[in-house]
Amino acid sequence: MRIGREISWILQGKSPDQIPMVRLGEYLQQLAIMLGEEDGVHFARVEKGSTKVVATLDAGQPAQNVHARAYAVRDGRAPRDSMNAFRRIEEMVAQDGGRARLQFGTATVLRFTGRNILKAGAFKLIDTGTVTGRLYSLSEGSDQSIRGRIRPQFGSGYISCTAGPEFSAILRRHLFEAVRVTGKGEWTRSEEGGWTCQHLDVIEVKPVKNTTLREAIETLRAIDAQWGDDPLAEWEEMEMKDGAA
Repeated sequence: MRIGREISWILQGKSPDQIPMVRLGEYLQQLAIMLGEEDGVHFARVEKGSTKVVATLDAGQPAQNVHARAYAVRDGRAPRDSMNAFRRIEEMVAQDGGRARLQFGTATVLRFTGRNILKAGAFKLIDTGTVTGRLYSLSEGSDQSIRGRIRPQFGSGYISCTAGPEFSAILRRHLFEAVRVTGKGEWTRSEEGGWTCQHLDVIEVKPVKNTTLREAIETLRAIDAQWGDDPLAEWEEMEMKDGAA
């Protein structure tokens, strides 16, 4: 059987100019992991309309390996790293509010339905909270609202934010910098008990100074206070006295 040498991944409902480069890079990284053929798959182009990423396959064994891996992912029997990458792409598609598919030529082999894949026991709530991370994307809506994306300080992915026009100046001033943002948002708790913010309606923005541990210690030392020779030992002694009381 002749193996096709061109594959396409299509994110429906999103044109290339609506996808930040860093986000497209995340998709490409996960697709590469999912397909599992590092040296035999080559980026070719991004086509207009829906975001359509086209890649070429080396003929022979690399192309056969990619085809076999894609069908294994579809059947749920691929290696763990490929299945994890497939689930990560599903999550990203859900966050971007679309659907996607992987094609060999014109034949669709895999579909990404855009559903949030949550583990058993996970749930969501709406609450006010604060997130810290790097503000890396800003755009203006038709109603003059500001839309942004924040790369969280810990974890992967991004947090989408919406802010009123009164926050435009401060957000633009701190684009590509670390910020602390407070607002009412949608939070998801994982099965392990960790909380992740999915979206935030901004009510407060503050810049965050990236300070190293050494700089923080030097700042504390500069405070005009009476420090003991061994403050940690003194603290431990105080805790022991409290426990004995």
